[in-house]
Amino acid sequence: MEVTRKNFKKALPLVNESIGKADFLAIDAEFTGLMNGRDVSLFDSPSEYYNRLYNGASEFLPIQYGICAFYWNEEKKHYMNDAYNFYLFPRRPGPEKIFMCQSSSLDFLASQGFDFNKLIKEGISYMTEANESRLRDILTERQKNYSVEKDLISIPEQHKQQISDICKRVRKFLDDKDAECMEIDRCNNFVRRLLFQELAQFKSEAFVETKILENQNRVLKVTRLKEGDDITSKDNEKKEKEWEEVEDAVGFSKVVRMISQSGKLVIGHNMLLDVLHTLNHFFQPLPEDYPSFKEFAHCMFPRLLDTKYMSSLPPFKDKINSSVLQHLFITLSEEPFSLPKADSVNDRGYSSTDDKHHEAGYDAYVTGLCFLGMYLHLSRMRGEDSARLRDPTSPVLKPFMNKLFLAKTAHQDSPYMNLTGADPTPSRDHVFHLTFPLEWQRNDINQLFSPFGPVTVQFLDDVSAIVALTRREQARDVARALSKNSKVSLVSFTKYKHKTTSGKVQQVRRQMSPLKHVPTPEVKPRQAPTTATATSSLPPPTSPVVAARPRSNSVSAPSPTATTRKRTSSGVFQVDEAEPPQKKTEIVRSNSDGARAKPDIVRNGRKSLDADADNDKQRQNEKKKETEITVTETFGNEAKSKTVTAFKESDSWD
Repeated sequence: MEVTRKNFKKALPLVNESIGKADFLAIDAEFTGLMNGRDVSLFDSPSEYYNRLYNGASEFLPIQYGICAFYWNEEKKHYMNDAYNFYLFPRRPGPEKIFMCQSSSLDFLASQGFDFNKLIKEGISYMTEANESRLRDILTERQKNYSVEKDLISIPEQHKQQISDICKRVRKFLDDKDAECMEIDRCNNFVRRLLFQELAQFKSEAFVETKILENQNRVLKVTRLKEGDDITSKDNEKKEKEWEEVEDAVGFSKVVRMISQSGKLVIGHNMLLDVLHTLNHFFQPLPEDYPSFKEFAHCMFPRLLDTKYMSSLPPFKDKINSSVLQHLFITLSEEPFSLPKADSVNDRGYSSTDDKHHEAGYDAYVTGLCFLGMYLHLSRMRGEDSARLRDPTSPVLKPFMNKLFLAKTAHQDSPYMNLTGADPTPSRDHVFHLTFPLEWQRNDINQLFSPFGPVTVQFLDDVSAIVALTRREQARDVARALSKNSKVSLVSFTKYKHKTTSGKVQQVRRQMSPLKHVPTPEVKPRQAPTTATATSSLPPPTSPVVAARPRSNSVSAPSPTATTRKRTSSGVFQVDEAEPPQKKTEIVRSNSDGARAKPDIVRNGRKSLDADADNDKQRQNEKKKETEITVTETFGNEAKSKTVTAFKESDSWD
């Protein structure tokens, strides 16, 4: 049954009835897009997986939602289905929606015959619980002020003639008694406000209200009061109409909340995105932290089952070649499986002969049939002959309950998100972060790892990738064999993730650091020397050292020219762990002691500069030192201690 805003009020009681009598419900949804930003990595944990999808669930919209209720027919001894296909589009008086679209998603829906004109023109509105509560509070306050006398607005000179003419038209309309109502158009918001004020002189003869036309234009409607009509009853009718508009704006959210309140088993296929969008758009915005999301999802839907995950486990895993919904439906229709019969009454559902793939209602129906096919197969294996699912907490379903399939990471041993328990934590000892030359392709990486068997490669950018070994026992041999390779840099996946995570934490800490509240001294000469004095008593920052340590043995940098140094210092190649770090600390310490030892070799293996250049630098450093001493003596120890305290706080960021 197709449901738009034209027949939504009529269909709502039917939907409620279907949910109430159902043994279980199947859902499916279509969206304006799937992924915003970087895609999910093959090796992401469930929490990282959630964080990748978090933005997309907030910025894309659900535009079609399918619900199929499966209920048991005791006379026919098989299941029946009531299916509903809802077109969704948020509209006024709800909050204005600004959303994103993904071209590939819209193109795919268009290729499947999706009616975008029907979506925008007839889509059912929806909103979160918070927005609904806010809208109701605003309307309540506004209606309280209807009976309060408002301050009169003086009519501007340029509007006096227009207001006067309209008042004469209304007077003529009331005197002629030919029509029951009249409409006043071509008025902006301000003119309509003036007319409400001036037409109050006719309140004993006519009722004035705003009317919104189908083209969204607003007009004033003046209705003649008949004998026995009460102005109070007209006001009440106006208020009731405004509340009806609020109910229309809440719209489809009522349906999803019915499902939540029923506590029924909800089936989906690869349903993580369906759950994210359902929670975010019809209940409350998704929480940022992953544990809160799991608690939120389980609270709203205590029983979820993903047929994609169900089909990925024995005994189905070895018998199902493809778990794509259409392929799964065909496979379960053949031996050794069988699909049960599930008819519908009065065209309120679908049949197995229909072919409406990627229509949300039909996909929900197919999902429900696939679930029944797999459930019956498991029941027969246990020696049970019942075709009805009487108890959603049955031991047959326990291994699959409340576990959402993670499609991207499934074959890397992280196949699901457990809403009611601990998530899987597979070993990543066989996974590495690889940095390689810009000109390398996938074949070069495969050849590099060929002595250690097949690998799975996921490119991060043009010069780095995540590589996983199929032969996991070869992990130590790989790390040992490639540690001295001058073309590549290999880091364990655990170290790479720790470095990435710690970098994000440092960035957040810097944004939240109290250092920005430390008062800056008013005297300009004080800043530079106190900073230098403070840094001399603390370890030097690590970031300049990393930036100044390019690989000197890289194939892409054969000669120590200036151009080559720019190439390698860009971070394309990492530094071998065996390469000694720069001795910046020694240079700073020598400055503080007043003596500068001239090194034979400068960092990165480059020869020392000529004697004249060194002498010039030495003179500059001595001059700088004299300046430091002079200014420090001027400001004394108190200023010094304050600056050091500030830098100690910054040192704690890391």
